[in-house]
Amino acid sequence: PVDVHRGMDDPRKDVIDAVLSHEVLPQRAPKRRRRDGGAASSGGAPVPPAALTPMTTVNADADADVRLGFEDGDAAVVRYAPEDDGEHVSEDDARAARALSATTTEEEEAAIRRRRGVQYEYKDHTADIQIHAWGVNLAETFAWSALAMFDYMTPLEDCAREPTSRYRAIHASGHDLDTLLFAFLDELLFAFHTEMLIVTSVQMCEFSKEKWEIRAVVGGTTFVEGVTRQGTEIKAITYSAMKIIEHSEREIQDGGAHGAELFVIVDI
Repeated sequence: PVDVHRGMDDPRKDVIDAVLSHEVLPQRAPKRRRRDGGAASSGGAPVPPAALTPMTTVNADADADVRLGFEDGDAAVVRYAPEDDGEHVSEDDARAARALSATTTEEEEAAIRRRRGVQYEYKDHTADIQIHAWGVNLAETFAWSALAMFDYMTPLEDCAREPTSRYRAIHASGHDLDTLLFAFLDELLFAFHTEMLIVTSVQMCEFSKEKWEIRAVVGGTTFVEGVTRQGTEIKAITYSAMKIIEHSEREIQDGGAHGAELFVIVDI
């Protein structure tokens, strides 16, 4: 035990003073439950795009995961929105883009997604958020869950009309469907945090339930602090209440069910 009554010349005086000072450590900023409005920057004011230095997070010559585009073949590309040819933007799309602002409610955002034809939704969960995604099969459902994750972190509606500028190969493996979904989303979340990659489209090149492997190519843009609108940070994927369902042909015909659907809770 430390004797706090020792003389002022005690060499341990600095240690004693630190113990008695009870200095409060820096605290983490409160979590944002939903999206904030406008672009954020470390100084509080938006940073002009001209003042930003282009980010190069991956060396194409050194990283085999960097691609120039999607693979040729039969593998479909799941997109947040149809890729625009740059010559015409429908009035509905233009109206939806204008509507998504700092004052847009969650109900209005959900309506915009429905017009886009996205196949996911968010369900509130204690201190976290649950993603519900669906598709004609497991591969498409996994792809929609990935887009749902990115849309929660930064509104993909803002990126819908931007040309795809980055591509990346994704490999994930597990030993069952749950671990495969976890590994797939975790790999994409890691790419977002380390490479600032915003995924707006997913091509499932291989989805194997025999080897429990996924091979995919994702496309998107770069998150630029001070320019890209921030949503709510997702810190981790969880196994809590994870559910992956493949519906039978009879269920699809009788009840109008989708081919597959999943539920996954992410830590925010």
